[in-house]
Amino acid sequence: MIIKNIKITIEYDGTGFSGWQVQPDKRTVQQEIETALKSLLGYEVKIIGAGRTDAGVHALGQVANFKINSDIPVDAFKFGLKKYLPDDIIVLNAEQVQLNFNSRRDAVKRTYRYVLSRKKRAIGRNYSWMPLFTFDPELMKKAVRFLLGEHDFSSFCKVKSNTGDCLSTVFRADIIEEEEYIIFEIEAIRFFHNMIRIIVGTLLEVGRGTIDIDDFNNILNNRDRTKAGPTVPPKGLFLVNVEYPKNKFNPEEK
Repeated sequence: MIIKNIKITIEYDGTGFSGWQVQPDKRTVQQEIETALKSLLGYEVKIIGAGRTDAGVHALGQVANFKINSDIPVDAFKFGLKKYLPDDIIVLNAEQVQLNFNSRRDAVKRTYRYVLSRKKRAIGRNYSWMPLFTFDPELMKKAVRFLLGEHDFSSFCKVKSNTGDCLSTVFRADIIEEEEYIIFEIEAIRFFHNMIRIIVGTLLEVGRGTIDIDDFNNILNNRDRTKAGPTVPPKGLFLVNVEYPKNKFNPEEK
C-alpha cells in the first residue's frame, strides 16, 4: 500500500480538555483524535498538531497531520471520524498533502483571538471572560501597536516555559469593539506558552490605567515577565486558523 500524509482541520471546545497534547490520565484533544483514528483504521496513528493549546483553550481551525499506510479514501477522515469522535471535537476538512508536510514546522502564520465580555454570562460563559473592573479599550488600541514586527516576547512568556528564545514576528494585532464583546486578535509566526493570555492581561492593565502606554512598550523591550500583567483565564482564547505555503499541499510534489 502507498503511504499517505493526511492533513485535517479541526474545531473543538476546549472546556473539557486538559489541552491538546497527550498527558497521562488526562483527557486531551490529541488523545481523543488518535483513539478515533485507531477505531477507524484498526491500528495506532500518531498525529502532529500545529499548536499545543492549553487546558480550556478552544480552536476554530486547529491543524494536524498524520501518515497512514492505507487506501482508505481521504473523505473518510472528515465523515467517518464523526462516528468515533466526541461531540466537542469535529473534523472540518481533510486532504492529502505531500509526504514531507508537517503541521507544526511548516506553519508560516497562526491567528489567535481572545474574547472579553462586557457583561457576566450564563450562556456562552465558557467562551469569553469578563474582567471585574472597568477599562478603556481606546488605551489598549494605542498600546497594541507596539506588538507589531519582530520582538523577543520573553516579558509575555510563562517563566522557564521555553528552552529556546522567545523571538517571533507579529503581522497584525487588533482590538475590536463589538456591542457585547471586546476582541483581541493577533497574527504571528509563532506563539509561546501563555503568551497571548499575558499580553491580554497586560493590555487590560493599560486599559484600567495602572500601566502607561509607553510603559507597555518598555515592558516588551525589557524582556522581564515580572513587569507584565497577570495571565487571564484560558476560556476566552481561540486558535482561529493556521496558514501554510500553498506548495505544501500538492501530494504529487516531494
